[in-house]
This record gives sequence, C-alpha cells and structure tokens, in this order.
Amino acid sequence: MPSIWEYADQVAAGDTGTWWTATRRAAVLLAPTHPVITVTGRLPVHQVLVQTTALVVYGRTHGSTAPGHVVSGPELAAWVTAHALPAPDTAAGNLAVAVRRLLDGVAAMLRSAGHQVPDPGLRSLRRHSRDPVIQQWHDLADVDDAFPGPLLCLGVAAMSDTFGPAIV
Repeated sequence: MPSIWEYADQVAAGDTGTWWTATRRAAVLLAPTHPVITVTGRLPVHQVLVQTTALVVYGRTHGSTAPGHVVSGPELAAWVTAHALPAPDTAAGNLAVAVRRLLDGVAAMLRSAGHQVPDPGLRSLRRHSRDPVIQQWHDLADVDDAFPGPLLCLGVAAMSDTFGPAIV
C-alpha cells in the first residue's frame, strides 16, 4: 500500500509545476484521514479520491482570482455540497442531468485554467494526453463497462465522505 505522498507523486505523472503542487495539496488535505492508499482491483475508491481531489484542487486554485489562493478543506466541502449527485434511486433523467452538470463544471474549471478539455468519451488507450491534467480528466470522465458512470462521480462521493457537506 503506497503512502498518500507516494500516490500523489504517481498522480502528478512526472509534472514538477502547478499540477504537482495540486497533487501535493490534495495529499496534505487527505493525509489525516487517508495516510495510505488501499489499492484494490475492482473499485479503486482511494485512488479515485486522490485523483478527483487533485483535479478539483487544481481547478479551484487556478480558477481563483485571488493570487496565491490555497484550497482548504472547508472550501472542498462547499464545492462537494454544490456538486453532490442525487441518490442512486433518483429518476434516471435527474441523475443524468446531475452527472452532466458535474462534468461540465469540472471541465469549465480546467478550461479557465487554460486547458483544452475534450468531451468525455469511451475509455481507450487512444484517448491519451501528454498533459497530465487532461490525462487525469480522461481517467475520471471517460466511461467503460467496469463502472456505470464516470469515475468522477465516485470521486465526488468519496470527497463527500472525507470532507463532509458544507455547513450553511
């Protein structure tokens, strides 16, 4: 089982700039509750939690108008509350709309950070990007038969369990 720090470095995919900084900030925020990452075969919840948190931290950091903005746990809780998906037993149309809103919101954050974000598609080795942020987008937004939706949905649910809903 890798430590949160080792896994954050893996998610950084060799980047030494702003993406690496976001993965390290995600590790700082997750370390108190997830010091090690449990690697599972079927449903990689811990890995997806780190990946999703890093992507949201990156988007929130680079989408902020405040210079030197540092994303906090309460900020992530508020973001998760605003992007929470309805319960699985919700009408399929409502769930589909919420998933689309989530994907569009994350894509908009990444676009505001200067990335060209492709539409989600089918997971494939041909959908690869040298940009580690966009590669992470592919990993979380693309779909296949292993999970009934984008892994980003699983990541947001895991973030909700970790950071809790924002108190309003």
